[in-house]
Amino acid sequence: MTCFTKLAGSTALATLLLAQSAAAEITPAQVWEDLRGYMQGYGYEVTATATADGDVLTLTDLTSTIPIPEDDVTIVMRMPELVLSATDDGAVDVSWPAEMPVTFDFTEGEEQMSATLLYETADLKATVSGDPGATAWAYSASSARISLADLVVEGVSLPRDVIRGEILLDGLVGTSQMTTGAMRDMAQEMKIGSLSYDFAGRDPENTENTVLFQGNMTDIAYSGTGTLPVDLDSEDPMAVMAVMDVDGSFSYSAGSAQFNGVEDGEAASFASSSEGGSVAMTFSPEAWDFDFEVKGYDVQVQGGDLPFPVSLSAGELSGNFAMPVARGDTPQDVAAGLVLADFQMNDLIWNIFDPAGQLPRDPATIAVDLTGKVRMLYDLFDPEQAEALAMSEMPAELHELTLNELVVDAIGAALTATGAFTFDNSDLESFDGMPRPEGELNAELVGANALIDKLVGMGLLPEAQAMGARMMMGMFAVNQGDDTLTSKIEINSQGHILANGQRIQ
Repeated sequence: MTCFTKLAGSTALATLLLAQSAAAEITPAQVWEDLRGYMQGYGYEVTATATADGDVLTLTDLTSTIPIPEDDVTIVMRMPELVLSATDDGAVDVSWPAEMPVTFDFTEGEEQMSATLLYETADLKATVSGDPGATAWAYSASSARISLADLVVEGVSLPRDVIRGEILLDGLVGTSQMTTGAMRDMAQEMKIGSLSYDFAGRDPENTENTVLFQGNMTDIAYSGTGTLPVDLDSEDPMAVMAVMDVDGSFSYSAGSAQFNGVEDGEAASFASSSEGGSVAMTFSPEAWDFDFEVKGYDVQVQGGDLPFPVSLSAGELSGNFAMPVARGDTPQDVAAGLVLADFQMNDLIWNIFDPAGQLPRDPATIAVDLTGKVRMLYDLFDPEQAEALAMSEMPAELHELTLNELVVDAIGAALTATGAFTFDNSDLESFDGMPRPEGELNAELVGANALIDKLVGMGLLPEAQAMGARMMMGMFAVNQGDDTLTSKIEINSQGHILANGQRIQ
């Protein structure tokens, strides 16, 4: 298991510092045992000094050791205090100081590093209810801040002017449920009014080398469910992926990020902003699905190896990908798509190849939407099939492929196309080892001749190549007038390829 995966799992404890109801009753001791059992089930060593005083359980010197043997790394997290108090309605309140330092010790071989983070919360409320093994957390805070209070590297404490960092959250509210049986079922929801971050560093040996990374997001929302093994084997992540079932979504309404760096006298900067976006993911033992969207995206880059500032923007940047991951007897759905809409770039880029401004500089759009069906011949995460999968030239059979949309609209020309094909996997001879396709593709191209004329006039396209391009269009397309070409490409059941009714193969 990677270091990132280990650290992600440890947030079950660390999240208490920023976040984590059901009828029934639960005691502070049961909450502690449930939490400790969860952490230990994932390979962490958890210790604390527990002091009971009536209905209050105080945990001091709370320590979580995270071993990562494959990387020869050990991480130790220490929290000074956590208080669990029983309520009159059978729940448990969770509290800690409004300002609390949490220390992380990192050991990699003979090297050691220590970081102290200061957790500051305002109006924090966190309550756990339910039964042991089936708990529900509800939390809220008007603000929460995590800042780097100290960083010690090889015994030397680095001052704030060398390194600093903080994350600030406002308007935090959420819930988290966890039920433990043969598997561990989880469900979470969280909203954050705004999130900002600020990280900066300076090379102690060369103070002119600096780096700055800042950004913010607003109206953040996250929800997700998941099923994971009760016990994780850190040396066998494939076994986890073979059984995990996770479904989550993330969205925000606006965001921006800024990076500035100087190295050996050379400066570089990056700035981006967007009008919102979302990500949705589903990972199950049978299939994976991923979708993302960013609206009103703008990027500004300069410095480094770039000879001039670069400015790019897009009204929409989105995509999706879906595929089965488990062996099956019948074909399953697969999909892939990408949209880059209203794409623009600054004139400095245009002027490299079009200094006279002869080409239309209207916003461009590129979109492709593919769906289909494939039959998986292997389980991608079965260790027993890993060797056979690696040796296989075809881990899956393609049965159907549909081009729902193709759009390329740029520099005065527009290509659109749709099509659908089925594939006969019993015939691998007709197309040199590829399953024989059957179906048709319909396309339309507008403005191609005018674009070719401009490219020739600009000297970007030699006349001979332009003539060849026109001949190819004449062979595979039908002139509909007004610089519009259409084409219908068919592959029939005999494996013949036809262009507009004329056989070409």
